[in-house]
Amino acid sequence: MRKIFKTIVVASLATLAMPLSASTMQTYTASSDSIDTTVTSPIAADAADQDDNVAPADTLREKLAQMETRMASMEQEQEIQKTWKRRKYWKIGITSPNLERTDGEEMKWKTKGSFFIQKGRTSYLHSKPIAGMIKFGIDYGFIDVTYSKLELKEISYSGESGTRASDGFDDIVSGDPDGDIGISELTGIDLGMHKIDYALHVGPSISVNPWNKLIATAYFHVMPTASSIIQNDNFSYGFGCMMAAGVSVAYKAISLGVEGVWGKIKYTQTDFGGDEDEEEGYDSDNSEDKSASLFNTEKFTLKQSGIRAYIAFRL
Repeated sequence: MRKIFKTIVVASLATLAMPLSASTMQTYTASSDSIDTTVTSPIAADAADQDDNVAPADTLREKLAQMETRMASMEQEQEIQKTWKRRKYWKIGITSPNLERTDGEEMKWKTKGSFFIQKGRTSYLHSKPIAGMIKFGIDYGFIDVTYSKLELKEISYSGESGTRASDGFDDIVSGDPDGDIGISELTGIDLGMHKIDYALHVGPSISVNPWNKLIATAYFHVMPTASSIIQNDNFSYGFGCMMAAGVSVAYKAISLGVEGVWGKIKYTQTDFGGDEDEEEGYDSDNSEDKSASLFNTEKFTLKQSGIRAYIAFRL
């Protein structure tokens, strides 16, 4: 009986223990889940916060990079403007023109002294330089004045030619080489031969900026020209078109250059003193050789060529 009773009690206890074990396991499992949730949730939150912080940091870096790019572009634009901003120029230089008569008696003159002054401006055809260094432009100006003192170098007179170093041009203008008295002999004053030109200029140019503020330029100019020649009592005026081609090198406001000038000018001659030979009764045959006229004609053409070297101030 005791064994049967003991068996019943154990069975009853086992039956009661099984629900308790199940509930205990559920409680433990729930507790474990809560612990896992408690432990993992801060880590997940930190990771999320880090993701949120990384996104604004990347955006800030991108914005800073964009600002730096814009600043660099603005600085480059400013440098380009500083380099190419000097468009006006004043040129002052010396020239060595050679003159030759192309009609009538052959005459050639050499320069005893000559200088010129020119003012102009360059208008570029595009704002930004090609390849960062090349610009095309148009040069133009309304002031170009040249003064030259000339001396006769060679003459072919009455079928004879040679170099006249002593009397030169004055013998033809003031009298004739044979010794007749002219104005310079009467007054004792020899004014010499003076030539003054006034010109405009316009033409294309190409400029290259290879380094820093250094600019090299090549150009071609067309120069409509009004010219005058004064020699004692003779005055001649004329109009023509000269050409000029040259190169220059500029650094900031200072430029050095050289150019060649060539062309022809047609002149008309006037005489302030009149024809003294006719007043004294010379016949026309003799007076032709003894004329006070420079070229024995009222119209003549001179061909000019020479080199001009200059310093320019760029504004």
